[in-house]
Amino acid sequence: MRRRLLPLLVLALVTSCSVDPPPSPILLSMSTWPTTPFVYHRPSPTPTSTGSAHREARDIAVHNPLYDAPRPKADCRLPRMTGGWASTKKYLAAVSTCLDRVWGAELRGMGRLYSPPKRRFILKRVKDDECGRMPMKGATGTYCGADRVYYILPESTEGSLWNTARAAEVAAHEYAHHVQTVTDIMEYKDTAASLAKSRAAKDLVSRRVELQAECLAGVALHAMRDEIPAWGNFRYNYQGTLAERWVHDHGRLATQLRWLEKGYRSGKPGACDTWSAKARNVT
Repeated sequence: MRRRLLPLLVLALVTSCSVDPPPSPILLSMSTWPTTPFVYHRPSPTPTSTGSAHREARDIAVHNPLYDAPRPKADCRLPRMTGGWASTKKYLAAVSTCLDRVWGAELRGMGRLYSPPKRRFILKRVKDDECGRMPMKGATGTYCGADRVYYILPESTEGSLWNTARAAEVAAHEYAHHVQTVTDIMEYKDTAASLAKSRAAKDLVSRRVELQAECLAGVALHAMRDEIPAWGNFRYNYQGTLAERWVHDHGRLATQLRWLEKGYRSGKPGACDTWSAKARNVT
């Protein structure tokens, strides 16, 4: 999920909604990379299996074959975001299609039968049958893993370069949650969160998930670097004030930016193992 900043100026939203049709499934070829069957919402561990279930799930997160994937490439042409809802929606759709190419190529190497996430670009919150009101209150974007769709409610539809960068980053971040889901990394998130004994421990798990999504977004943005605004426009979006609730479960703005730039500089998913990082690096 991509949280909403409390920016230095107030941005108004027009209330309407629009639904994009879901993309067609993409059948990706098999290779020799190891894979693990995907299970969403794994049942809570039983007392006799808690330790082994936790170790198995953590091993998937820490040693995921995604980290061995090469630097992705993308041949995409993104339109200019000139301002207004039609232009914003067109840009978000183009970025999302480009992300299909970026991550589709990577997941091909993992032997996945891969379907891109569905997406909805909206101007007011809507009800999802599985996840309730979306995006989550106060968030610019939210991914619902139950039905594999991400929702983006833009903070602004004006056509500045920094707002264009914001739109690209939000789409890349929410798409990264889909990548975490189809590569089974979310299994460990669910297991670890269920076993956490304190609010602080649950928040740490959440920060590892969200900061990894930031890093994977940076990887994808590196693949699109010839089509996106200059990097300074992305850095601009990490100014301002972040509500305390988002700091706890998403990390500080400086930490988010650091992981985004780590993925961008490397351009490889292997830079994004937040699960092995020391706690002080995911604050």
